[in-house]
Amino acid sequence: MKKKKLAAIAAAAGMMVILVLCGTFAVNTAFAAEEIETVTNSTILQASVDTELLAVYKNILYNDTGCTLRLPAGYIASEEIPGMYLSEHHPIDSSNIYYTVSENIDTRALEEAIDSDEYKQIAEKKFQEIYGEEASITAYQMTKTETDGCPSYQIELSCKVGDMQMDQLVYIVAADKVYTITYSQSADDETMEDFKKSVATIQVVFDKEA
Repeated sequence: MKKKKLAAIAAAAGMMVILVLCGTFAVNTAFAAEEIETVTNSTILQASVDTELLAVYKNILYNDTGCTLRLPAGYIASEEIPGMYLSEHHPIDSSNIYYTVSENIDTRALEEAIDSDEYKQIAEKKFQEIYGEEASITAYQMTKTETDGCPSYQIELSCKVGDMQMDQLVYIVAADKVYTITYSQSADDETMEDFKKSVATIQVVFDKEA
């Protein structure tokens, strides 16, 4: 029962990160994770952007059409949540990966927000709204990086509900669209090293004709 409860917490945690972003900025989030190929038991995902929609944007800087990554072996698409991938051993293994594409986000404000104490406070408040006052964020670290010339941010955080702990690795690519990949595990799932290897495969796809 405890493991199932933790699995539910981990599965919802990826959405919590997006809820925090949506609550901080006026955004319209679209989920577009799609399996496109399977190679050596690892799934490659691609989030595609409608190129016709790109034409209406006033500030097209990167001409990105999508973002790809390779999932660790053994993750399958959730039947209930688009963009979420669960361990094939779910719910015994509560780890999951949640992939979203967001639009109309002020990327400068995004960077300022996720690097601030206020963001952590907002995230913790959202977490408490879902799981109660005993829920807390016990660790938070943001590292600015780059993916194929696009600003990117890696967030590592730990959340606790009672005596249950969940660790997250959130990778955000801020191109014309904002791609967010949230890796979640319970403390005893031991999948973080595989998650970090998956992060290393993230690539941005550009419009070659632009």
